[in-house]
Amino acid sequence: MSRNRQWVLKQRPTGMVGPEHFELRESALPEPDLDIGEVRVKTLYLGFDPAMRGWLIDEPCYLPPVAIGEVMRASSVGELPGSV
Repeated sequence: MSRNRQWVLKQRPTGMVGPEHFELRESALPEPDLDIGEVRVKTLYLGFDPAMRGWLIDEPCYLPPVAIGEVMRASSVGELPGSV
């Protein structure tokens, strides 16, 4: 069975960002509701860039900061299973 894996912000870094600031959470994947247009995308690559550092600070930015316990947002490349 496929699993949903998410990197969640555990604590705000004050210096260098490291693995101690995040927690990997796993859960079962719900079936997509095709009637409302949901699809399942398999993430192949996650992109991390310097701008994400600003999202970890609890201050206004061009995007709201990531809250403690919230999934860390990132850009990604994915595929729709069965579409290749």
